Amino acid sequence: MRIDSSAGRTVGRDPELEQLNAALEGLAEGAAACITVEGEPGIGKTHLLTVFRRRAEEAGCLALAGSATEFERELPFGVWVDALDAYVASQELDLGEGWNAEVVEELSRVIPSVRPPSSSGPAMVADERYRSHRAVRRLLELLADERPLVVVLDDLHWSDEASIELLAGLLQRPPEAPVLLAIAFRTGRAPARLSTALAIPSVRRIRLAQLDDAQATELLGEVDPRAAEAMLRHAGGNPFYLEQLRRAREDGAVRGAPDAGADVAGVSVPTAVAASLANELASLPADELALLRSAAVAGEPFEPDLAGAIAELPPPDVLGLLDALLELDLVRPTTVPRQFAFRHPLVRRAVYESAPAGWRLAAHARAGEALAARGAGVADRAHHVEQYAGQGDEQAIGLLLEAGASVASRAPAAAARWYEAALALLPASDADRSVTVRTALASSLRSLGELERCRAALLEAIELLPPDAAARRVELTAHCAAVEHWLGRHDDAHRRLVRAWDELPEHATAEAAALEIELAVDGLYELDFEQAVDMGRQALATARAVGDAALVAAAAAALCLGETVSGRIEDARGHRREALEEIARLSDAELASRLEALVHLAWAETYLECYDDAVAHAEQGLSLARAFGEGRLVVPLTLAKNFPFEMQGRLSEARECCETALEVSRLSASPHELYRALFELGWTLYYAGDLDGAIAAHEESAQVDPRLAGGTIPNGGGGPGWGLGAAWVEAGEVERGRTLLLSLVGEDGARTMPVERCFDWETLTLASLALGDLGEADTFACRAEEDAGRLPLRLPTALAARARAAVLLAQGEPLEAARLARASAEHAGAIGARLQAAFSGGLEGRALVAAGERRQATGVLRKAEQELDACGSTRVRDELRRELRRLGARAEPRGPAAAGDSGVAALTRRELEIAGLVTDRMTNREIAAALFLSDKTVESHIRNVFHKLGVSSRVEIARAIERDRRERDAVRPT
Repeated sequence: MRIDSSAGRTVGRDPELEQLNAALEGLAEGAAACITVEGEPGIGKTHLLTVFRRRAEEAGCLALAGSATEFERELPFGVWVDALDAYVASQELDLGEGWNAEVVEELSRVIPSVRPPSSSGPAMVADERYRSHRAVRRLLELLADERPLVVVLDDLHWSDEASIELLAGLLQRPPEAPVLLAIAFRTGRAPARLSTALAIPSVRRIRLAQLDDAQATELLGEVDPRAAEAMLRHAGGNPFYLEQLRRAREDGAVRGAPDAGADVAGVSVPTAVAASLANELASLPADELALLRSAAVAGEPFEPDLAGAIAELPPPDVLGLLDALLELDLVRPTTVPRQFAFRHPLVRRAVYESAPAGWRLAAHARAGEALAARGAGVADRAHHVEQYAGQGDEQAIGLLLEAGASVASRAPAAAARWYEAALALLPASDADRSVTVRTALASSLRSLGELERCRAALLEAIELLPPDAAARRVELTAHCAAVEHWLGRHDDAHRRLVRAWDELPEHATAEAAALEIELAVDGLYELDFEQAVDMGRQALATARAVGDAALVAAAAAALCLGETVSGRIEDARGHRREALEEIARLSDAELASRLEALVHLAWAETYLECYDDAVAHAEQGLSLARAFGEGRLVVPLTLAKNFPFEMQGRLSEARECCETALEVSRLSASPHELYRALFELGWTLYYAGDLDGAIAAHEESAQVDPRLAGGTIPNGGGGPGWGLGAAWVEAGEVERGRTLLLSLVGEDGARTMPVERCFDWETLTLASLALGDLGEADTFACRAEEDAGRLPLRLPTALAARARAAVLLAQGEPLEAARLARASAEHAGAIGARLQAAFSGGLEGRALVAAGERRQATGVLRKAEQELDACGSTRVRDELRRELRRLGARAEPRGPAAAGDSGVAALTRRELEIAGLVTDRMTNREIAAALFLSDKTVESHIRNVFHKLGVSSRVEIARAIERDRRERDAVRPT
């Protein structure tokens, strides 16, 4: 971080300082905030933030500062390391309570001074970078525990991608503590991701303008009026230019009229300023200039001994030369001992560019050698190696590849940079390694959401494959087709897969089976069920003939999904059994090679109403994805748990899945994954009763990329419009919702998956009833019954019965309506679809009220209300509470929950885990940090625990858990 020698003086910046001071005062409210300072180079951003930082310290805040630098923008989290690392290293922070080993492990990926108790924590793939962000958020909250925290981040226009992603994560989900982020960057130079991160209403913006003549004259101080006039003409109210010209005034460098300017560091500066910088450097003795140039190569801030080694100066001479540079104010001390920085970034760049090109190459080579001798990591050395290495330099290629691999999981943008640098050095004849590097590059680009570049890298890799590399060609072709599907280019993906299959010399091979699996899944994107099933069967037959167990498992799972969504349930159940048998025989490594099998199996099991199995297979897949670096499957596997959780009434866990998938998707900027995460979040919010949130999520999903609407699986064929229409109907915009649903579903439902159609028919039934059209409602209920009759499944039957019950109630047959609603609840309950059973119970209660069976209705409504409360479905729960109040009954129970749904045994696995942490006296915030959950999710789980245990305090939770542990210990065999 740079310290301005004139930091005590501010001229013409009182309004801006007042805004910064107001942000500082806002910390007293305990909330996090962000304020930006932007402007042209030299306008005074750093100076203003330095003054502000000192004021923050005087106000009793902990103020930390870091600066991004031009030549080190590839170092992951560089600006955050600069701001936090030295302070964290100097403190004895308590990383015990509220910090499990996993959180500390994640934090150590960002802050080098954090040392985890062991390095055996769970693996992280690039798609899970949010875990590190949550760990840093927890660190900031810890630092702000005793006094407000101000973090100043300067020159963010040069920041690395990982630092910007972290900032974006903190702005999306701010620390729950008084933390003020004050950041500065050049106007017009902010990277797109930084601009996007800052484009939220809560960020306050300050833009520094040039000083007027009176302010500029005041800043110059005692200067000859004629010289001052010339300086004002050249500097244009820019404080750095004024300072530089003031330094040069005695040399007569300031004369004549201003011209178009000269280029310094890619910035057009007045010719007089460029000349004064050149003259300042030209006046230096040779050794001082050599040390200064070497410091520019070393990085910023720099250490004298490294700069001296690059300059090849005798160590005893270095400190004396440094003193001379400090005296000339070319470099300045920082707050970190033995670290120094240039007076201004433009000065550093001018020094660097003044060095001969050949000298710079040799200097970077010496820098790399000196850092290696110090034991520096490959990421710290890669920048220098990139500068001097020539084509075919094996040592340099190896280091760049190692650097890429070392940061791929936490900073894929930096990894992509090093992979591309290595590719530039690879000999043209080394096609094998070029394929490997391009594949690694494609993986990093995919996790960044740069799907077009990812596709291009994969296509280049495919072109370089030798003719006999059939298996590798199929693997890369499948990955390329998947990327094309994610881009909404379904026709391109289909043609690519068909062409690859046609070009295979033999079709009785493992490669053919792999392509047939891809073609089966390809059919689902366009709801071409015949293709999905036919290719799935062909793939399974080929895999069986080949005798590859992993391929058999993958083919059986893909075929099972195709058969399930198209309504061929008995066939699907048979192929599920085959997939399960094959998976049980596979090692983790074998299964990881066909990990999509678990994605397809989990979704098939969701529709086959095997909810616990679907969740278990999704979690197994996530564990393998982390262990084997398959980040591309993190979002599909995470979202595969969402539907089962919704059906089981585990809405807080469902929302947790969606929030996690959203964090991943917003980081990667992948339109496909963002589309899916928002689509699933919309449904979770719909079931939870947050109709406004559901509508907003579905509308955003529809806006992500029009090419994806209706073209991603599984989505029922209607894309976000399906959920949007349902939410509009429930929110009272009935005609609007009905019209949208009919346009998506079609009169006969052919545009949707048969296994999901009953959801559509029920919603359309309710819409027609709300519009008073009993005839149309009866028609839709009949269609639900017809579709349910073709599916040997409980959930469609429950939905169809509930739709018919609603029609019967409207037709004045409440007792028959109550009977069908009760049957609906029984069907849903039999498969563990707790939420749907509760909805049906609510309808049964209303029907009984209409039939005059008040006593029976009260019991049914109370049970449904309790179930919905436990599930977190608030809107319908509140409706039932109002109904109970109209009946004169108390709606909300006191004391223990109903028998069968109470006690520790009734807790879900996540609720039990959180209850255990409550017993260990952890706060909600500490639990959230330990489990990588949001605070709101933890609060929701604890409310469920209160209800199920029939308690009202955390102490009572602890007592219940401890009692359960004692009872278990008592019956455990000795």
